[in-house]
Amino acid sequence: MSIRSRLRALILFTLLPVAIFSIGGAYLLVERERETFERGARDRVRALITAVDAELNGSVAPLQLLASSPALQAGDLSAFRAEAERALAARQGGWVSILVSDPGSGAMLLNLLVAPGAPLGATQDPASVLEAARRLAPTVSRVAVGPQTKRLLFAVRVPVVRDGDAIFVLSAIVDSDTIARLVERQPLPEDWAIAVLDQTHRFVARRPVPADGRQFASDSLKQALDNAPAGWERGTLGDGAEIYRAFERSAFSRWSISMAIPRRAVDESLRGLWLLFAGFAAATALGLWIALRLAARLSQPISALAAAAPALGRGDASNLPPPGPLDEVRRLSAALTEAARNVREREERQRQAEQALRSADRAKDEFLAMLGHELRNPLASISNAAQLLRMARDQPAILAQVSDILGRQVEHMARLVDDLLEVGRLAGGKVRLERTPLDLAAAASEVIGTWRSGGRFIHHEVRETLQPAWVSGDRARIEQVLTNLLDNALKYTPAGGRIGIEVRREGGEAVLEISDTGEGMSPELIARVFDLFVQGERTLARQPGGLGIGLTMVKRLVEMHDGVIRAQSAGAGRGAKFSVRLPAIDPPALAAAGAKPESRAQARLRMLLVEDNADARESLAALLRLEGHEIHVAPDGARGLEAAKALAPHAVLVDIGLPDMDGYELARRLRADPALRAARLVALTGYGTQEDRRRALAAGFDRHLAKPVDLETLQEVLR
Repeated sequence: MSIRSRLRALILFTLLPVAIFSIGGAYLLVERERETFERGARDRVRALITAVDAELNGSVAPLQLLASSPALQAGDLSAFRAEAERALAARQGGWVSILVSDPGSGAMLLNLLVAPGAPLGATQDPASVLEAARRLAPTVSRVAVGPQTKRLLFAVRVPVVRDGDAIFVLSAIVDSDTIARLVERQPLPEDWAIAVLDQTHRFVARRPVPADGRQFASDSLKQALDNAPAGWERGTLGDGAEIYRAFERSAFSRWSISMAIPRRAVDESLRGLWLLFAGFAAATALGLWIALRLAARLSQPISALAAAAPALGRGDASNLPPPGPLDEVRRLSAALTEAARNVREREERQRQAEQALRSADRAKDEFLAMLGHELRNPLASISNAAQLLRMARDQPAILAQVSDILGRQVEHMARLVDDLLEVGRLAGGKVRLERTPLDLAAAASEVIGTWRSGGRFIHHEVRETLQPAWVSGDRARIEQVLTNLLDNALKYTPAGGRIGIEVRREGGEAVLEISDTGEGMSPELIARVFDLFVQGERTLARQPGGLGIGLTMVKRLVEMHDGVIRAQSAGAGRGAKFSVRLPAIDPPALAAAGAKPESRAQARLRMLLVEDNADARESLAALLRLEGHEIHVAPDGARGLEAAKALAPHAVLVDIGLPDMDGYELARRLRADPALRAARLVALTGYGTQEDRRRALAAGFDRHLAKPVDLETLQEVLR
């Protein structure tokens, strides 16, 4: 055998293993890339179905709240219709109508789109009504064209339960455009198709909309959805186009999501790897052609790359060898390095997403635990107080103690509700500041004086250094910042500790600092102490209490005043300090102080109380009678209007949520009567937002008071 033949044989046998290893490595990369593509598509489908379920669940909670209506529980559908109409008007989630259905037959009993007394027509998808009643759980209907709206609609249904049985099924009719908008927001390539389908494989929403206007899925998609709850497969569209399809069915709604990706898009993503196969083949032929000189230089880097290919598929490029002088090997090395980096980045994004989900779930669990604890404590105290009232009616000392307990616990629960509503308004941007020139030192002095006179500082040493520092601010919100920071210092400082309050001006800033010698904070807690529901470590007793939202409100209020807040601590057990910095202004010109109006004695008033809740009505009437007033009561708007005309009262106290007409309508009718225009109208209601106050004043009320109403505040309003 000649040397040439031996060299050719040597090169052949040298390059053959390299070619085999290279092709094997490239095949692994092709398969891994295909799997990555599949996983990405299925993750997108899973994310969209989670978003669709969240959208549907967004209608469940309001329906469940509406299902607890006393009118609906009592079977009074005419009274409930007014409540449902108000709920529908306030809802901004795509609701078209609200239905009440019979749980035994599925027949409609009430439809807000149909006038009272008019024929209601047949129920769309009565099976979902019967299922909600049978399972006593929310269900979602199939989509159908509404007979009144002529639009594609679906129903979210919840059972109305009484004594463990469904007495009605309450449904919200939702426009499918809410789902279509959710689909339109998905960042997908233009040639990808995505569809949301109901239980009958009818399209709820899809993008893009086919030109043939088909309403139902293709046969291949129907077969795929019937065979498995989720999957990835090759298929065809209704027009015969070949695709890859990722699909999944929701366990909650039994709706399905399908994402169709053109086969060429998947194949194009793998084209570079197929070119890699050709590059290996060319390199092998080239090695045979250039003989010995390039054999070693060619075989060594390719073999090394092939050996590193499995690690590269896992995102590990640490063992990638130098590419050498050959251009092909350099390009291969760059492509593999890029692929490894993409894998690492994808895994890192997935890890961060999973961590964010775990953090959100943990925060939710912690908040629910805190809320349950904070509500059970006052409820336990109120329950004990009620038993004491029954057992010790003739013991004045115990009655006084019970009165104090009830007052404290009601105030505590009202503060919890107010805090939850307040943080919601702040987060939604619904709080508006009413700015006026304000001396921060004077505001702090007033708050400190009030707390000191109330005995809040009796167990602590309080040191204050207050220098004039003027800001443009909302007095009520600035006092809210002060009280929250002081309350935080008191909660986390044991008895005998010291609390410092300092106000000063530094250059163009007004500075408020509140420090304490209490528990202090770790660096990890400082980094997220202003986050919602975050608190320091708590024992099972949770003696300081609270929901962890006070500092979140403080931070938002300070930022609304164009200021900043900072938390500092030297560590656990070494106290903490909160510094608020606001833009300072020059002191305004002092106006002559007017004389304070003299207080007037409370006169005996003839009053009418219109309240549908018997306990609330009788208890408030008894309190006002003890104050010496003449009190008359009415359980609804119609009888309240009759009583007002007969009595000509000095004041009328009206609950907004009345069974026959709401308080706004009653106020308008009272103001329309010339004989009653001089009466003072006061709204007593659990609806306490700024919009509720605006509606009350527009309807003719003189004042709006949120429940529970403080008796001293009510007396001041009546003066």
